[in-house]
Amino acid sequence: AAFARGPSDGTELLRYAAAAVAVTLAFGKVFSPQFLIWLFPLVPLVRGRRGVWASGLFFTALVLTQLWFPEHYWSLATFLASTQSGELFARDVAVLALAVVPVWPTSAPDVPGERRARVEAPERGTAQVG
Repeated sequence: AAFARGPSDGTELLRYAAAAVAVTLAFGKVFSPQFLIWLFPLVPLVRGRRGVWASGLFFTALVLTQLWFPEHYWSLATFLASTQSGELFARDVAVLALAVVPVWPTSAPDVPGERRARVEAPERGTAQVG
């Protein structure tokens, strides 16, 4: 819905697609470790500062998954091992953050005096009214 309302751009589509897949993973009924491969074609294509953050979170989720899966899967599944439970929780938080980062609204940097300077000194060749 946010993509449909906003400016139509291919990079915007990639951002929203990455966020949609991450939301599906984070809130789906089952989050199998293999499902992270769904993000491989999307997250590296997110541009700008958001892309750096998204790639970092994605890499973190991959590493956290590798720490417990497949070697320690059964200790987590049968005994709820605290170390692996913590790694699993951290992975889920990283994927949830990955769902938010691409669609987080940006704000223009507030540079003091920038607007005032534009108002006081108009560009050359433009007529001032008033």
